[in-house]
Amino acid sequence: MKKLLIILILAGLAVGVGMTYWRHDTASLLTFQTAEVKRGDLLVTISATGTVEPEEVVDVGAQVAGQILSFGEDANGNPVDYCSPVEAGTVLAEIDDALYKSEVAQAEAQVLSAKGGLQRAEAELEQLKARLYQAERDWERARQLGPSSALAATDYDNYKVGYDSAKADV
Repeated sequence: MKKLLIILILAGLAVGVGMTYWRHDTASLLTFQTAEVKRGDLLVTISATGTVEPEEVVDVGAQVAGQILSFGEDANGNPVDYCSPVEAGTVLAEIDDALYKSEVAQAEAQVLSAKGGLQRAEAELEQLKARLYQAERDWERARQLGPSSALAATDYDNYKVGYDSAKADV
């Protein structure tokens, strides 16, 4: 039993000495360096792999449809494509405007046609005014004569109807 007690004490001493040596050895590895504080740029390089995703994605669409003739240039002078950096006012694409030009030409033709219709209507109005003037004069003469031997009753009525009709047309 004495031997066992002595072995345990020696083992405990060996462990204690080893621990002290190990602590002393690791403490000597820690060294500190001090420096004066100064202002400057902090340069940090990070090496990583993965996918960079933007915080915000904006879908850009056109208000008109058509075939794209050419793409614009981004802020770096390269053709615009997905994820190109652009600024306000940058032309993204040029859309074929032939369809819209034909619609404009058609609308202009309709305007000219309507102007022609207006001129025709104005000319017809002038003709109707001339007929009204003639019918007024005929009716005035017929009223002065009245239905008599000089003017038949049917002619008198025809002048009245012609005057009323011309007045309604105008």
